[in-house]
Amino acid sequence: MDSIKILLVDPHQLSREGLKRLLDSETHAVIGAARSLDDAADQIAKGLAPDLLICGLEDSAPGDQSAIVDQIRTRFPNLKLVILANSVSSNLLLQAINAGINAYLLRDMSLEALSRSLELVMLGQQIFPTQAALALVANRSTGSAYAGSSLSSEAALRTRGVSGREGEILRTLLSGHSNKMIARQLGISEATVKVHLKAVMRKINAQNRTQVALWGLTNGFGEAAAVESKIAV
Repeated sequence: MDSIKILLVDPHQLSREGLKRLLDSETHAVIGAARSLDDAADQIAKGLAPDLLICGLEDSAPGDQSAIVDQIRTRFPNLKLVILANSVSSNLLLQAINAGINAYLLRDMSLEALSRSLELVMLGQQIFPTQAALALVANRSTGSAYAGSSLSSEAALRTRGVSGREGEILRTLLSGHSNKMIARQLGISEATVKVHLKAVMRKINAQNRTQVALWGLTNGFGEAAAVESKIAV
């Protein structure tokens, strides 16, 4: 694989320099660093040609961050786009998904995990932390955000050939349960849970549990899972 040409956007010089030192390698080349999206756009207009833009979000007011997320995709439509945040915000994550951002990553991840995530983004995958997907489920506004879905959860399952048992496992996964907890709740072995999860991933073309969770959210499972979770409590 050719080196991934990266443009960093972060208001803090120390963060930019730190990321550049960490990422510069045979597989990643930081070819530019900018304080703001305006600065990044100017560099690209002058001939800089990155493959991927990493935008670091500050711990500022949610409205300020929301404005940045809103601008990224419209200003850089031809780039792979990654948000690097300090924490999970369900509202910002939902906005990033709707905007077509390729990844929402957290600053406390390891360098190895970051490098692997960037490689997967360049291969066309979307990368979101599992806890971020589950944060969306916990947010009661999630149901209304996806209310425009044309398929009910049951219809979505039938369309993809997902069995009733696999649907049960999907719902419990969206409630935040581990494989062991899912097995205990459904009265099956943990190995059986893994087999069913792999079958679901294959049927909906998901690469990991996070993508399974996001598929469930966009197909009507989020609100049901949140209600079931509250009942369980």
